[in-house]
Amino acid sequence: MKRISKEPDVRRQELMDIGFELYMKGGVKGFSIKDVVNRAGVATGLFYYYFKSKEGFVDEILNDYIVKNMEEIQQILNSDKLTVMQKMTESLETFWAFVEKLAPYKNEDSFQTEQHFQLEQKVFMQMQPLIQQVIEDGVRTRIFNIDNPILASGFILYGLSSIAHSKKLDLNNQIKKEMINLVLTTLKYN
Repeated sequence: MKRISKEPDVRRQELMDIGFELYMKGGVKGFSIKDVVNRAGVATGLFYYYFKSKEGFVDEILNDYIVKNMEEIQQILNSDKLTVMQKMTESLETFWAFVEKLAPYKNEDSFQTEQHFQLEQKVFMQMQPLIQQVIEDGVRTRIFNIDNPILASGFILYGLSSIAHSKKLDLNNQIKKEMINLVLTTLKYN
């Protein structure tokens, strides 16, 4: 089989996309490096050129997925075309879809690493001012009635994180409705 040459960033992302798909189907134990390279049609050595180990690879594919989903939420929160309520509900809907997709894997070791924790903190630092701004816009337009948008945005963000990491919650539509209701109650939605 003839190998197709690709730019390094394109090839690296291709390996990550394949790895993520395999991970989502079977978890860490459900695929091997050989599965990834065979699917990509590349040599095993190329995999190790980009990634040091399977564990590091899994960390990277999960972190890449998290960053991409958080970027989607950031776009919603930054939108000039959406109302305050649309921003809040669409960002919560997007967050929910993200959490549902990862729910079967939250007990995996790759979600318990220092790298994952640091990435989550970095994402929170980026997201908190955006959520705060939406809350402030909601207060200004009398949709929300809250005295401290900084506190409320942090409370919401870390509350959502606890839902994402909870091993006790069965993620279903009722829990989703309750989550949205809790956020709106926190903001004293009028």
